[in-house]
Amino acid sequence: MQLLQLGQANMVDVREVDEHRREHVAGAALHPSSMFSVTGFPAATPGRRTLVLCRSGGRAGKVVAALQAAGRQDVAVIEGGITAWRASGLPVVTDVSAPMPIVRQVMITVGVLVLACTALAVMVSPWFLAAIGFMGAGLVFAGATGICAMATMLAKMPWNRAPARPVGAASSCSTAGKGSCCG
Repeated sequence: MQLLQLGQANMVDVREVDEHRREHVAGAALHPSSMFSVTGFPAATPGRRTLVLCRSGGRAGKVVAALQAAGRQDVAVIEGGITAWRASGLPVVTDVSAPMPIVRQVMITVGVLVLACTALAVMVSPWFLAAIGFMGAGLVFAGATGICAMATMLAKMPWNRAPARPVGAASSCSTAGKGSCCG
């Protein structure tokens, strides 16, 4: 925080658009890790560090490792991500009217469907177990490829739509989801 206040650092948030829309650090530029490329990442600013933030540090660590492998020495992970930032009492901008992150919506939807299909398999027909198997296969596919059909569908729901703003602008928030289901 001190580096930011002294103008000695820039912050880049690599969480997804829907996560950033719900909660972010003021002034952090948004560059989702699902669309990361070394050449598309903000260029180094002479005399300033680039602090990379995600939810808990995992995605930021991967981004920083890729940037360092490409020769960048000005980048560092904000350990613990926005979770640790908030827990330390540092300021965050929160929009409680923004929908919850798509990955959480996927987990809730799949959970409800699995419970419903299990109940239907017990009470109506064991053929409902096939639906549970289909959902399991979908989750394995999403985990292996990073492409989640349910996340894509949920992102198109009315509650997940917002007026588009340019990605990369400070506290940018635009339409949620690109079908990524990797939190």
